[in-house]
Amino acid sequence: MTYSYENSRRFLNAFIGIEQALEKVVKIKRHVPFYQLVDLAAKIDPFVREIALELKEYGDLRNAIVHERIDDQPIAEPHRDVVERLEQIRDLMHTPPTVAESFLGPVVTCNLDDSLSTAITKMNVNSFSKLPVYKGRQFVGLLTAEAVTYWLADHMAAGLDLTQVKVEAVLRYLHNTDNYRFVPPTCSLVTVLKIFEDFSHRGKRMQAVLISEGGSEAGTLLGIITVFDLPRIYQILDKKR
Repeated sequence: MTYSYENSRRFLNAFIGIEQALEKVVKIKRHVPFYQLVDLAAKIDPFVREIALELKEYGDLRNAIVHERIDDQPIAEPHRDVVERLEQIRDLMHTPPTVAESFLGPVVTCNLDDSLSTAITKMNVNSFSKLPVYKGRQFVGLLTAEAVTYWLADHMAAGLDLTQVKVEAVLRYLHNTDNYRFVPPTCSLVTVLKIFEDFSHRGKRMQAVLISEGGSEAGTLLGIITVFDLPRIYQILDKKR
């Protein structure tokens, strides 16, 4: 009986594609065993970390297909669903979904000389805990609910008129001004997850990833991603996998 071993061929092609993607993640030129390559990439890439065990299981299957033979024929032929799963992982690693696919849209902002009353109203109406602040067309920072709370704690008084308080005064109450990053629309969702993780590992709180033309503060603001969007990102990635 003659077998085509089509599934094996597709499996090995997808596996090679994944190896190449992992090597790109770890930026290594010398040969590294697959298990070690997965472990190195998992330290850098949150997506790889999530599927590391699964990748190693595919590594075992790859070894069985390539190295273990009877009469020069592979002893294992992967099922079609296994092949399709590996191809999905390969495609996701090479062309991951970008922020442009799910997170572009109008962003509510405020101006540096707006009253605190105006800014708080925008937060309340839209159920936001943070607002990008601009001075004209220049980005100057993020107004957060925490900063507002700290300012109020220092200024509680009878007859306090929030219409007379400028956003600029409240921004000074930010405990950490390094609380955001700008990315272009082409930025992958996996990279966004890594940005949030990197901040967490440094003991800092990421307030928002801001999407702009060119990924710079000077670019037109196109969207915003906050910690509350992380479950949605994981859901998108799960559907792609």
